[in-house]
Amino acid sequence: MKNLKKLSYLMALLALSFAMTLTSCSDDDDDDTDTTTENQLSGSITTNTTLVASKKYTLVGNVFVQSGVTLTIEPGTIIFGDKASKGSLVIDRGATINAAGTADKPIIFTSSAPVGYRNYGDWGGVIILGKAQNNQSASQSIEGISATSGDAGKYGGTTDNDNSGTLTYVRIEFAGIALSTDNEINGLTLGSVGSGTTIHHIQVSYSGDDSFEWFGGTVNAQYLVAYRGWDDDFDTDFGFRGKVQYAASFRDPNIADKSGSNGFESDNDGTGTTNTPKTAPIFSNVTWFGPYAYAALSGSAASSNYQFGGHLRRNSDIQIYNSVLVGSKLEAVHFDKTGSEAVFVGNYIGRSGVSVSKAVKKVTTGNNYDDSSFDADNFIEADQATVDLSAKFAGLSTATSLDINNPSALLANGSSLLSGAKEVPSGVEQTTYIGAFNNSSNWMSGWTSFSPNTNTY
Repeated sequence: MKNLKKLSYLMALLALSFAMTLTSCSDDDDDDTDTTTENQLSGSITTNTTLVASKKYTLVGNVFVQSGVTLTIEPGTIIFGDKASKGSLVIDRGATINAAGTADKPIIFTSSAPVGYRNYGDWGGVIILGKAQNNQSASQSIEGISATSGDAGKYGGTTDNDNSGTLTYVRIEFAGIALSTDNEINGLTLGSVGSGTTIHHIQVSYSGDDSFEWFGGTVNAQYLVAYRGWDDDFDTDFGFRGKVQYAASFRDPNIADKSGSNGFESDNDGTGTTNTPKTAPIFSNVTWFGPYAYAALSGSAASSNYQFGGHLRRNSDIQIYNSVLVGSKLEAVHFDKTGSEAVFVGNYIGRSGVSVSKAVKKVTTGNNYDDSSFDADNFIEADQATVDLSAKFAGLSTATSLDINNPSALLANGSSLLSGAKEVPSGVEQTTYIGAFNNSSNWMSGWTSFSPNTNTY
């Protein structure tokens, strides 16, 4: 009897030890109801693995999903990033992520810190790498990641329709940890990700660097939210050529990076070469509420580190259509040696920190971009300092009712922005309205969170 009790005790210890260390999860785990045990993910994932919603997981250090391997994440799964080891998830080129959350069960990547103690850059971020073209190298090392060996952390190739999997209804919170001075990981980083990949309904909140950054590739994306980011919201480099439609950003007026924070930042590369493929993404129906969307209404000053709604520079051929830029610290858009094929059409510009009438653009000598029809192509408020936004956006019944803690950018009934949208290129949905939202459909509802520091996970 004593030996039987001892054997039972040892078996219980063995079961507990197994529960605390993740080796691999398969579809057989679907019936597991463990909601308290945290399972650590570290090193390389070398076999097909499923993370189940009944468990919680912690990324310890750089976690690489190797080529040929599929990582599946069930709807509703919560994954923490470890701060001490700068935990990050890296989907290597040739690997696949199947993270298909739903509106009522989003997948959440967040800080491992307790409620009330989460902050910018608590962990690394989510990085997806592919085999599409970039204009640097067929085997480029992704920014911010030190690969252990071999192909880990590399991106690039010639397969523009490459498929890295699915990322839908996902929240990424408090990522963007600083690896060293001026070397941070972004909330969501996409390196040479191909057009076969599916990305939509992604919220990045409180990122310690850029919210979203694309390095080359051709992946398309819809329904993106950048909330209270530190540096840029939508950063494109190294020949990114995808289409991004329906995106929103809401900027804390007090938080910006010393490098100069922007809504859009776009470069062909760091020195403005003519390397091909050129950076030429298409953005349409974006709403950017910059620092003066909130600071001006509250009577406070915005951080001096803020710059522009868009810094379009270094030979980029970016195209921006039918979007809203409200509340920039400086000019709404800065054309800074922009490429000759860049387009800026159908966009609404209102309430910037610049008080001079129509001081909404800055043009640097040496541009190839022709800005001569800028005023005719866009919708510009004559008085940027005092323009009343209540006729444009819903819920702005008074001058102080715009609340970054409860962000909304739906258009008001009767708003002039409900019509007048310009024609967009093939492959982009044509809308009648300008901005990310019309006056009735809020695609942020249900799956986003704007108070992640108080959420109990």
